[in-house]
Amino acid sequence: MSQENVEQAREAVVAVNETYRTGDLAPWRRHVERSFDPEVVLEFGRGTFTEGEWRGLKGAIGFVGNQMEVLEDMWIRADDFIDVGDECLVVALTFGGQARHTGIDVQLSPVHVFRLRDGRVIRWQIFQTREEALEAAGLSP
Repeated sequence: MSQENVEQAREAVVAVNETYRTGDLAPWRRHVERSFDPEVVLEFGRGTFTEGEWRGLKGAIGFVGNQMEVLEDMWIRADDFIDVGDECLVVALTFGGQARHTGIDVQLSPVHVFRLRDGRVIRWQIFQTREEALEAAGLSP
């Protein structure tokens, strides 16, 4: 497993948690600017909590900002890192918070697939299940 890719993913979790805790996008923005390709594409798999694509650094930063508009008291943790080689990393996450308008506690466990080139994320996919993510990464579930 590319230790650099895993470390980059761990740093992302720290940056997102700091952003969630403080309500300030700066920690996440710094991570994205350092670790993502300017043309990065964020895509969502079938049945995920949102649809469509978010493009570029602005899209990657805005995605987290959008989450913070809907949820408060947010947190995230990495549950598993799956080796797919130097140019792909699968990360199983759990994140949660409380819906701003209803107060309902929310907890989701999406699985993310990160495609990298020259150490920078060029494609970020989010799936509802591990099986879908592994299939997208070219692995058998």
